Amino acid sequence: MKYNINTISHEFSPKEAARVSDVSTALQRDWRRRGILPKRQGGTWSTFSLDDVIEMTAMRAFSKSGLSLEASENIAGLAVLPVIATLSRWDDTAVFEGDKLNEDQMARVRSSAVVGASEDDQFSFVALPEKVHGSSAARLKNLADGEMIMSRNKSFHAIVLDHVGLAHHIANNSPLPLIRYIVEVTEDG
Repeated sequence: MKYNINTISHEFSPKEAARVSDVSTALQRDWRRRGILPKRQGGTWSTFSLDDVIEMTAMRAFSKSGLSLEASENIAGLAVLPVIATLSRWDDTAVFEGDKLNEDQMARVRSSAVVGASEDDQFSFVALPEKVHGSSAARLKNLADGEMIMSRNKSFHAIVLDHVGLAHHIANNSPLPLIRYIVEVTEDG
């Protein structure tokens, strides 16, 4: 069987994004003015993509942990793909609509939803003191790999962001589903 999948992610209002990310609407406006968040399109009310909300939540967590806003902005993107990979595998956050697929087909769609990262990339890791444009940040499968980064940077402390924990936080504070897979069967095989 051949099929097309159209993936639709939830769009967040500024108020929803604030509830999930802990970035108030006033701070959103400030970050938008400073070019940290996307500008409004055509003077309409802004919405935020799931990617934006994941990145905002990670930025806020990093900045609350003591990283500069510039470093937080540069590093927060590390969390986006692994968190989406995690969310795409949970039945309540990612649902199938339209034509029916069997369990194996749905599993294949879920596992191929994100290219460039996997849910195995468990952590975003930042060795301190921060380096905005250096090698002090990485996605890690396990925290033991952080020791190499810390050794290379002659560092003895770090900030760690757990991608699965972040995915749970977003799922628990957002309207569900976050991801909708619209299925259209194009040919029986």
